Amino acid sequence: MKFKALPIVAAAASILLMTACSQGTTTDTPTDAPTQAAASNDFTLPDAQPEGFKDGLKVALVRQSGIGDYFEQWGNGFTKQVEAAGGVVESYDARGDNSKQVTLFNDALLSKPDVIVVDHGLADSMNPKIDEAVDQGIPVVVYDGAISNEKALYISQDDESLAGKILDQLKEENPDGGNIAYVNVSGIAPLDTRDTVYQQFLKDNPTFKQVAKFGKYSESTAADTATEGAAALKSAPDTNIVFAAYDELAKGALIALRQNNMSENVKVYGVDISTADIQLMTEDGSPWRATAATDPTNVGAINGRAAIAAAAGVEMPSKFTIPAALITQDLLIEKNVANMDDLRAALPELNTPDVMGASWIPAAK
Repeated sequence: MKFKALPIVAAAASILLMTACSQGTTTDTPTDAPTQAAASNDFTLPDAQPEGFKDGLKVALVRQSGIGDYFEQWGNGFTKQVEAAGGVVESYDARGDNSKQVTLFNDALLSKPDVIVVDHGLADSMNPKIDEAVDQGIPVVVYDGAISNEKALYISQDDESLAGKILDQLKEENPDGGNIAYVNVSGIAPLDTRDTVYQQFLKDNPTFKQVAKFGKYSESTAADTATEGAAALKSAPDTNIVFAAYDELAKGALIALRQNNMSENVKVYGVDISTADIQLMTEDGSPWRATAATDPTNVGAINGRAAIAAAAGVEMPSKFTIPAALITQDLLIEKNVANMDDLRAALPELNTPDVMGASWIPAAK
């Protein structure tokens, strides 16, 4: 389905309730950091079908989803993959309510599933429940949540790769350096990883200088970030580059730039991708030059295959990361990309059926 481009000023009306990289309504630092195990990105599923693989495997999906096509695409990719393998998905979606997610996790435990998948969630509330599931012998797969139990499989985007790719592009397009407005929040594991890469980038590239920092993580991230950004950018009129650590922050920065009449003189670089992001990147005069991202449908499918394998009794690693791709404004315009389906056709490397794939797990249609 094709969509008309949304003007930047409308972006605040279509914000996600929660980020595609972490959820919750607070930016307090979690008490438990993500598992420190090294990522086993060379891990492959066994060629032989495990004895535990069967039709009707029950997969409990305990989610913290939000408004926006990222979560819809992730969920569709996950569900279609599980169902293609003969599994059944029982979804428990807290929709931004952290205490409700704990209750829903309890409901999932009572349903006696073959595996529990946690799609985002706060460490303080989820880690005790993950421990409880593991103690009961239920395999757990966690996507983009700060977990401490290394008996669960932690899957995430490769946040170092995401930040590294987009910062490399930022440097390539600005060879003489520049004045950066940095848009991020602290206390969220994936964003903290991206921040570490950014801080090293500043040390390694002294021609780039941070002149402003803003960002607000809330139920209205883009709108609240725009409010902070308008004031911050007004105090830093020499800004000519914006680096935003995920797409809702980038949307807020775009609004703030327009409010300060700075869009024509600033280049924006972000992380993550969705149909709404593509529309913003390709509209006339957009300063959003590039983003680094994975395909949420593909990521959901990877999690679905991991869930089926874990439910079937395969011994899974503690940590696995999904590499990112660079997506430029020039590519989107050149290939006439208007939505995620167009992007998948333009960048087939976004689809990785061999990752967590095996001949005994049928591909999703």
